[in-house]
Amino acid sequence: MAALLGCGGDNPVGGDVAVQPIVIESVDVLVMESAPPQVSVHVKGVIGDGCSELHSETQQRTGNTVRLTILRARREEAICIQIARLYDQVIRLTGTYPAGSYTLHVNDVERTFVTQ
Repeated sequence: MAALLGCGGDNPVGGDVAVQPIVIESVDVLVMESAPPQVSVHVKGVIGDGCSELHSETQQRTGNTVRLTILRARREEAICIQIARLYDQVIRLTGTYPAGSYTLHVNDVERTFVTQ
């Protein structure tokens, strides 16, 4: 039971909170047949252990390069259950994607996709 005490958000146990990218296992780009094309991304990964929480998902687009950053938060000193918390989401990329080639970065994973 003591191993679970550090996991609660209201629990005073534990030091600083570390915010870091989650581990990405797979990225699948889904281009929808619409006019103009819209794009979604199916992302699978690992948030972390039992004390890790999803922190944020942010998108940034510069020209034909899109960055999707998925972060987790975890108390550095927390004592946690060692069960992986998985991430499996479909995220719609903001904006439209006229015909062209694009580069997508999801944390440290890079994918290219083409719209027509």
